[in-house]
Amino acid sequence: MLSQQELQEQLTHFYQIIDLSDLNILKSQKKELEKLTLQQGFWDDSQRASQISKQIGDLNTKITQMENYLAMIDDLKVAFELQESQEFEKILGQLQKIYSQFKLKKFLNGQFDQKNALVTVQAGAGGVDAQDFAAMLVAMYQSFAKKQDWNSELIYLSVGEEGGVKNATLKISGNMAFGILKEEAGVHRLVRLSPFNSGNTRETSFAMVEVLPEGLDEEIEVVLKEEDLHWDYFMSSGKGGQSVNTTYSAVRVIHKPTGISASCQNERNQYQNKILALKYLKNKLAILEMKKQKQLVEEIRGDWQSAEWGNQIRSYIKHPYKLVKDHRSGYESQNVDKIFEGEEILDFIWSVKKHKSKIQNA
Repeated sequence: MLSQQELQEQLTHFYQIIDLSDLNILKSQKKELEKLTLQQGFWDDSQRASQISKQIGDLNTKITQMENYLAMIDDLKVAFELQESQEFEKILGQLQKIYSQFKLKKFLNGQFDQKNALVTVQAGAGGVDAQDFAAMLVAMYQSFAKKQDWNSELIYLSVGEEGGVKNATLKISGNMAFGILKEEAGVHRLVRLSPFNSGNTRETSFAMVEVLPEGLDEEIEVVLKEEDLHWDYFMSSGKGGQSVNTTYSAVRVIHKPTGISASCQNERNQYQNKILALKYLKNKLAILEMKKQKQLVEEIRGDWQSAEWGNQIRSYIKHPYKLVKDHRSGYESQNVDKIFEGEEILDFIWSVKKHKSKIQNA
């Protein structure tokens, strides 16, 4: 069992995630909605009645979860006082799981956090080393997505002449994918002994990561004129079957007035890729329009910066020592290889979210 001091530290964490005033607000909201259901003619408007009933149900769920959580904390304290170690460990494990769920909801309340994510990785300064680093990041996000039970789909890939990745875009679909991954947007830096030169010298490479919410083209109307579009057609890179790699099925569409572009190559024919490329272009233009309307001041991150020294948000150092450090939150880990396998990324993301939350509440 924990010591008295360790228990107090754990209890402090458990209580920090719950605000009793929020619980009282939820109860008040539920009470007001329940009053509406008692009004004459409430059920005459079935759509409105259904919406309000769902709101009441959602509030009930939240209230019950919070009350059960607080009751479990009391049970934990009782088990500690009675020195019932088996019961204590059981309740502690349950509380830690619930705490993680509450933390997820607390830090993932942005307007678009529930959306799927479009993650683009582009090699920066560093030549073939940077292209290899970009490929490592793509593989890292694919592994991370798999560990989150998300689906990742490579929708565009441009490979380097000597290997690696010049530019790649992943569509990552899953619960709160954008809300979690948006903290990855920015310049990433790698320091290692280069496997691409005979001297095996220490080299520094950079890559840029852009993270955008997918599906905004369905929320804001974007009208495209054919004369404003420029199309490029080329052979696909990477996997996809023989026909994909031997025909000009990959497409890139450029919106000439803004210079914004979108690419797609994962479908088997040019027509399907054109449809998806247009969809992704509209998504980017919808984001641009919403930024103009100041709807995404803090919500959308990932504006392109120069992928070079001084702009990095995170460094991955493999030589002369092993360390991964986030320069925003200061969070560090020495498990460099595990991180490139998709491990511990959530720890870095939570550290950034907590850091930003402290700044906002300061």
